[in-house]
This record gives sequence, C-alpha cells and structure tokens, in this order.
Amino acid sequence: MADAKKTVAPFAAFCTRQAAALGYVLRVVLPVMLRTGKRPVIFSRRTGMGDIICSVGPARELMKRHPGATFIYNCHPDFAAVPRLAGIAERVTTLEAIGVVGHRYRWLLGGFYHFAHGDDTPGQVARGTMLAEFCQQFGLPVVETHPALTASAEVNRRVDALLAGKKLSPDELILLHPGPSWTVKEWPLAHWTALVAALRGRGYTNIAQLGVGRYMNFGQVAVDAIPGTVSLVDALSVEECLATIARAKLFIGIDSGVLHLAACTRTPAVAVWGPTSPQFFYAPELRENFVVSTVACQGCYHRLPRLHWVTGCPHDIECMKTLPVAAVLAACRRQLEATR
Repeated sequence: MADAKKTVAPFAAFCTRQAAALGYVLRVVLPVMLRTGKRPVIFSRRTGMGDIICSVGPARELMKRHPGATFIYNCHPDFAAVPRLAGIAERVTTLEAIGVVGHRYRWLLGGFYHFAHGDDTPGQVARGTMLAEFCQQFGLPVVETHPALTASAEVNRRVDALLAGKKLSPDELILLHPGPSWTVKEWPLAHWTALVAALRGRGYTNIAQLGVGRYMNFGQVAVDAIPGTVSLVDALSVEECLATIARAKLFIGIDSGVLHLAACTRTPAVAVWGPTSPQFFYAPELRENFVVSTVACQGCYHRLPRLHWVTGCPHDIECMKTLPVAAVLAACRRQLEATR
C-alpha cells in the first residue's frame, strides 16, 4: 500500500501540472491569438524580485524580435508590479507550471523565454552576473547595468504625503532594509541597532526602516523593529518602495530585491554580504561600497556542493554574525560625506 501511494502522488502532481498548463492556454494564450491574430510571447522568472529586475533589460531587447506581439510575463504574484512598471508585459500571470506551457505548447507561442541563472540550474553555478547570464542565454549583447525604473507621478505624490506624515525629510533620508529574507542572509538585530546608534550619534537622525511582514518562501514572518528608526514596514507597495528609495540619500540593506530597486534608482547603497556574493548580481560600479564577509566559506551559495539552502548553515551563519558594524559604518560615512 505504501509503495502504491508513492507511485500515485507523483502521477497526481504530474496530472495537476498538465491540467493547469492546459487551462492557462485556454484562458490566456488562445484569447490573445483570437483577439490579435498573433501568437503571444511569454517571459518567465518566478523567483525573487531582484531576479525579475535583472531580466528587464534582456526582455526589452527580446521584445525587438517580436514587433506587434502581446507580451506576457509569468512571475511570483508578490512581484507582479515589476514587469508592469518596467513596461515589458501587457499582462502578468502567476502560473507555477509555466514550464509545461513553454515545453508542450511552444507551437502556440511567438516566443517563450525562461531566464535561467547558473545558481539555479542543477549541477551548475553562476559564472557571471545574473544580468550577463540572462543576456548570453539568448544571444544578446551583454549589459550589466541595472535598468532605470521610475514611479508614476501619482505614486510620487502618495510617497511625498506619506513621508510628510511620518515627519521624514526626503533631503536627508537614510533607508534600512534588514529583511526578511533567508535566515542566512540576515544581519543580526544587535548589529543594525549599533549601526543606527552610530549614525544618529553623527547627526544622521532621519532614518526609516523598509520591509514587509511576509516572505515568498515562508509566509507571514515577524519583523524586528530597529530602535531609532521610523517604521515604513508594510506601508509601501513595490512601486511606492521604488519611489521612496529614489528620494533617499543612502540605502543600507542585505542581499534582496529591495537592494535591486536601489540599483534601479541609482541611489547610493551599502549592502552586507555573507552566503551570497555581489559580483554575481551587480556591476563593479554599483558594489564599490558593499561590505562582504571575510570568512573562509563566504559565498557558499555559489559553490558545489552548497553548504546551505535558505535556512541551514553548518557554521552557525558565521559570515553574517561576524561582519563588523565598524566596516559597515565606514562604508556609510564614505557615501554620506561624499554627498554633503
């Protein structure tokens, strides 16, 4: 009986995926064909917001191959705003089984482009930046610069009103993003607290904390409030977050999609790195003031075999726990004093 259950479960999952893919074709693909007389083009990246941002430039280039087509972007529902904001999709969908559509129903599509990175390909690791790998995958000229993204006038007005209500001046605004993310990527709360105290002691008191109380892999999570900051946690949409970061004098954060938003606004940024490495995500000019752990196992995410996955670490996350506040503060001061 146990063996029979083991056989039935994978088959049931297979059938569910096939049915979901067929339903997608009937609800999304065929109506586009009937309405426009052309086959739609699908872009696909279902992981984090930063990954989707890195696909924007390549997607814009790929759009040139399909003049007049309807473009669909399939991604995680939490980040559906990004393809719309970037202008690379007329419709955003969230099908988990989109790979089945691209494989089984490719003949109904003008193009199917799933952006793949070395680190998420079995048996491989990244060899260059995510942006570069996305370009190389489809024979595009390699560009490593993050796309410039801007919020709408209405969103900018809302953000101005929100900041005024929080008594946050956009002229001297410092934004922190401590997470939530994978446990192995997070910097301890005590370190954030010490950093804020040091900044405030030097006269930088206009500090706010970004973030959300939900993470795509974990659902609802508790977000620790950093003493000495004004909370904007769960107060901003993705586009509002972009507009807020664009006003900031400095952004300080962990490896996350929000850091990619800072890159898209060209806001000066300091980031703290342990299990992941910035050279696989950012061009050199964007990572000048990033602070990277010096432990021997730093960058374990980009190795085979990997030493952790999302939460586990055989070294008790030494990379982030020992990353010194003084080094981060020095990087922050360099950025802040350069703009005085």
